[in-house]
Amino acid sequence: MNFFVFDLEATCWPDNRGKEQEIIEIGACIIDRYGSIKSTFNSFVRPVMNPGLSPYCKGLTHISQKDVDNARMFPQVINKMMDWAELPDEEYIFCAWGSADLKLMQSNAALHRFELEWLNPYVDIKSQYHQRKDIATPAGLYKVLKHHGMEFEGERHRALSDALNLSRIIVRYIDEWVY
Repeated sequence: MNFFVFDLEATCWPDNRGKEQEIIEIGACIIDRYGSIKSTFNSFVRPVMNPGLSPYCKGLTHISQKDVDNARMFPQVINKMMDWAELPDEEYIFCAWGSADLKLMQSNAALHRFELEWLNPYVDIKSQYHQRKDIATPAGLYKVLKHHGMEFEGERHRALSDALNLSRIIVRYIDEWVY
Protein backbone atom coordinates (compact mmCIF):
# COMPACT_ATOMS: atom_id res chain seq x y z
CA MET A 1 0.00 0.00 0.00
CA ASN A 2 1.30 3.44 -0.96
CA PHE A 3 0.55 6.84 0.53
CA PHE A 4 -0.85 9.43 -1.89
CA VAL A 5 -0.08 12.74 -0.17
CA PHE A 6 -1.74 15.81 -1.64
CA ASP A 7 -2.18 19.49 -0.98
CA LEU A 8 -4.33 22.08 -2.70
CA GLU A 9 -4.16 25.81 -3.11
CA ALA A 10 -7.41 27.61 -3.81
CA THR A 11 -8.90 30.94 -4.71
CA CYS A 12 -9.05 33.06 -1.56
CA TRP A 13 -9.88 36.48 -0.23
CA PRO A 14 -9.15 38.23 3.09
CA ASP A 15 -12.68 37.21 4.14
CA ASN A 16 -13.78 34.01 2.38
CA ARG A 17 -17.34 34.10 3.72
CA GLY A 18 -19.93 33.75 0.98
CA LYS A 19 -17.41 32.84 -1.69
CA GLU A 20 -16.88 29.32 -2.91
CA GLN A 21 -13.23 28.42 -3.26
CA GLU A 22 -11.86 26.70 -6.33
CA ILE A 23 -8.64 24.75 -6.65
CA ILE A 24 -5.87 26.65 -8.41
CA GLU A 25 -2.97 24.25 -7.72
CA ILE A 26 -2.62 20.56 -6.93
CA GLY A 27 0.59 19.10 -5.56
CA ALA A 28 1.05 15.45 -4.67
CA CYS A 29 3.66 12.83 -3.97
CA ILE A 30 3.57 9.08 -3.66
CA ILE A 31 5.33 7.45 -0.73
CA ASP A 32 5.92 3.72 -0.73
CA ARG A 33 5.36 1.59 2.37
CA TYR A 34 9.06 1.96 3.26
CA GLY A 35 8.85 5.76 3.40
CA SER A 36 10.55 6.62 0.10
CA ILE A 37 9.09 9.22 -2.22
CA LYS A 38 8.47 7.46 -5.53
CA SER A 39 7.10 10.31 -7.60
CA THR A 40 5.71 13.87 -7.51
CA PHE A 41 2.96 15.72 -9.35
CA ASN A 42 2.22 19.43 -9.59
CA SER A 43 -0.23 21.36 -11.74
CA PHE A 44 -2.05 24.66 -11.79
CA VAL A 45 -5.83 24.57 -12.29
CA ARG A 46 -7.92 27.22 -14.03
CA PRO A 47 -10.81 28.41 -11.84
CA VAL A 48 -14.16 28.99 -13.55
CA MET A 49 -16.45 30.72 -11.03
CA ASN A 50 -13.94 33.39 -9.97
CA PRO A 51 -11.26 33.26 -12.68
CA GLY A 52 -9.49 36.43 -11.49
CA LEU A 53 -7.22 35.84 -8.50
CA SER A 54 -7.54 38.34 -5.69
CA PRO A 55 -4.46 40.38 -4.71
CA TYR A 56 -4.67 38.59 -1.34
CA CYS A 57 -4.52 35.18 -3.04
CA LYS A 58 -1.60 36.15 -5.29
CA GLY A 59 0.29 37.52 -2.29
CA LEU A 60 -0.34 34.47 -0.12
CA THR A 61 0.41 31.77 -2.70
CA HIS A 62 2.72 33.60 -5.10
CA ILE A 63 0.62 32.08 -7.89
CA SER A 64 0.19 34.54 -10.74
CA GLN A 65 -2.87 35.24 -12.83
CA LYS A 66 -0.91 34.01 -15.85
CA ASP A 67 -0.26 30.66 -14.09
CA VAL A 68 -3.98 29.93 -13.74
CA ASP A 69 -4.99 31.53 -17.06
CA ASN A 70 -2.65 29.11 -18.87
CA ALA A 71 -3.75 26.10 -16.79
CA ARG A 72 -6.13 23.32 -17.70
CA MET A 73 -9.57 22.93 -16.17
CA PHE A 74 -10.15 20.73 -13.09
CA PRO A 75 -11.30 17.59 -14.99
CA GLN A 76 -8.27 17.61 -17.29
CA VAL A 77 -5.86 18.13 -14.39
CA ILE A 78 -7.46 15.34 -12.35
CA ASN A 79 -7.31 12.98 -15.34
CA LYS A 80 -3.63 13.87 -15.79
CA MET A 81 -3.03 13.22 -12.09
CA MET A 82 -4.89 9.90 -12.25
CA ASP A 83 -2.68 8.82 -15.19
CA TRP A 84 0.44 9.85 -13.24
CA ALA A 85 -0.65 7.88 -10.17
CA GLU A 86 -1.98 4.96 -12.22
CA LEU A 87 -5.40 5.28 -10.60
CA PRO A 88 -7.42 3.14 -10.04
CA ASP A 89 -4.88 0.31 -10.67
CA GLU A 90 -2.60 1.16 -7.73
CA GLU A 91 -3.81 1.00 -4.13
CA TYR A 92 -3.33 4.14 -2.05
CA ILE A 93 -4.08 5.67 1.28
CA PHE A 94 -4.97 9.28 0.44
CA CYS A 95 -3.56 11.78 2.92
CA ALA A 96 -3.74 15.52 3.49
CA TRP A 97 -3.27 17.95 6.37
CA GLY A 98 -6.79 18.29 7.73
CA SER A 99 -10.17 17.81 6.14
CA ALA A 100 -10.27 21.08 4.16
CA ASP A 101 -8.39 19.69 1.14
CA LEU A 102 -10.66 16.65 0.92
CA LYS A 103 -13.78 18.86 1.13
CA LEU A 104 -12.34 21.24 -1.47
CA MET A 105 -11.56 18.35 -3.81
CA GLN A 106 -15.11 17.02 -3.36
CA SER A 107 -16.77 20.42 -3.93
CA ASN A 108 -14.70 21.06 -7.06
CA ALA A 109 -15.53 17.58 -8.34
CA ALA A 110 -19.23 18.29 -7.80
CA LEU A 111 -18.90 21.65 -9.58
CA HIS A 112 -17.42 19.88 -12.61
CA ARG A 113 -19.61 16.75 -12.31
CA PHE A 114 -16.51 14.63 -11.86
CA GLU A 115 -16.48 11.35 -9.92
CA LEU A 116 -13.95 11.03 -7.06
CA GLU A 117 -15.03 7.72 -5.55
CA TRP A 118 -11.41 6.53 -5.73
CA LEU A 119 -10.34 9.11 -3.09
CA ASN A 120 -10.71 6.52 -0.35
CA PRO A 121 -9.41 5.51 2.17
CA TYR A 122 -8.61 9.02 3.34
CA VAL A 123 -6.45 9.89 6.35
CA ASP A 124 -6.69 13.31 7.96
CA ILE A 125 -3.07 13.52 9.13
CA LYS A 126 -3.63 16.71 11.14
CA SER A 127 -6.42 15.19 13.25
CA GLN A 128 -4.65 11.89 13.80
CA TYR A 129 -1.37 13.57 14.66
CA HIS A 130 -2.97 15.83 17.28
CA GLN A 131 -5.03 12.98 18.76
CA ARG A 132 -1.98 10.72 19.07
CA LYS A 133 0.06 13.49 20.66
CA ASP A 134 -2.87 14.54 22.89
CA ILE A 135 -2.63 18.13 21.68
CA ALA A 136 -5.84 20.05 22.34
CA THR A 137 -5.10 23.09 20.17
CA PRO A 138 -4.15 21.98 16.66
CA ALA A 139 -1.01 23.51 15.19
CA GLY A 140 -0.23 24.10 11.56
CA LEU A 141 2.15 21.94 9.56
CA TYR A 142 4.91 24.56 9.82
CA LYS A 143 4.82 24.46 13.65
CA VAL A 144 4.64 20.66 13.74
CA LEU A 145 7.74 20.43 11.56
CA LYS A 146 9.54 22.92 13.85
CA HIS A 147 8.49 20.86 16.89
CA HIS A 148 10.30 17.88 15.31
CA GLY A 149 13.41 19.94 14.52
CA MET A 150 12.65 20.13 10.81
CA GLU A 151 12.75 23.25 8.68
CA PHE A 152 10.02 23.81 6.11
CA GLU A 153 11.50 23.10 2.69
CA GLY A 154 10.35 25.03 -0.37
CA GLU A 155 7.75 27.76 -0.53
CA ARG A 156 4.89 27.89 1.97
CA HIS A 157 1.36 27.91 0.55
CA ARG A 158 2.47 26.12 -2.59
CA ALA A 159 0.86 22.75 -3.16
CA LEU A 160 3.87 20.56 -3.95
CA SER A 161 6.05 22.08 -1.20
CA ASP A 162 3.26 21.57 1.33
CA ALA A 163 2.69 17.96 0.19
CA LEU A 164 6.41 17.15 0.38
CA ASN A 165 6.72 18.67 3.85
CA LEU A 166 3.65 16.76 5.01
CA SER A 167 5.23 13.59 3.69
CA ARG A 168 8.07 14.08 6.17
CA ILE A 169 5.58 13.83 9.07
CA ILE A 170 3.87 10.85 7.44
CA VAL A 171 7.19 9.02 7.05
CA ARG A 172 8.18 9.79 10.65
CA TYR A 173 5.08 7.93 11.90
CA ILE A 174 4.55 5.67 8.88
CA ASP A 175 3.34 2.64 10.84
CA GLU A 176 0.97 4.59 13.09
CA TRP A 177 -1.65 6.03 10.74
CA VAL A 178 -5.13 4.54 11.04
CA TYR A 179 -7.16 4.09 7.86
